[in-house]
Amino acid sequence: MIRASRLTVAGGMVLVVAALLACKKKEESSSSGTTASAADAVGVPECDEYLTKYEKCIKDKVPAAARPQLETSMKQTRDSWKSLAANPTTKAGLAQGCKQALDTAKTAMGAYGCTW
Repeated sequence: MIRASRLTVAGGMVLVVAALLACKKKEESSSSGTTASAADAVGVPECDEYLTKYEKCIKDKVPAAARPQLETSMKQTRDSWKSLAANPTTKAGLAQGCKQALDTAKTAMGAYGCTW
């Protein structure tokens, strides 16, 4: 139960980072590439890497009882990032936010034995 709470907090932090990036008006160039399937891809390599690794961790390591909550959080994050990536103003800062989310998830998901 404590692990699920920590992961919920981590998922919440990811959403906060995404929301903060929506407010950021910094212009940067960003390359596009995907590691997720085309339908699920955000279009920002760092975000797609995070989602692919997080999804694999949930599938391979997280106990079945904890999966639905994490899968819901991951879907919300993906949808939010797709929306941010569709706007050139917010897409520019998304890579940095996704890198931070990946670093946070490495620690949080380590409780399940996930290694990235």
